[in-house]
Amino acid sequence: MDTEFSTGRLAAAARSLSEASRAFGTPVGRKYIQRLAIIRAVDNFNDLYGHRSLRFHPLKGNRAGQSAITLTGNYRLVLERIREDAVLIVAVEDYHGD
Repeated sequence: MDTEFSTGRLAAAARSLSEASRAFGTPVGRKYIQRLAIIRAVDNFNDLYGHRSLRFHPLKGNRAGQSAITLTGNYRLVLERIREDAVLIVAVEDYHGD
């Protein structure tokens, strides 16, 4: 599946493990790279539901229309479906943080 990024920081972090680790810390950076590899390997958006380890789920409230994938602990990767075969990576966030 194709991936696009909402910020230059997210795009830069997707280039390598060292960039992702610098942006998010080593544990989150490692999972970010792993999750992007899975996203890019699937054929379409709905295939993400078949990967139970991703804990892929739609978001609610002011995040309606977006979905999330668990990275580590409280960190999640937020994405939006652009087309059936493309997603926009919106954010990496600690959803229990401030």
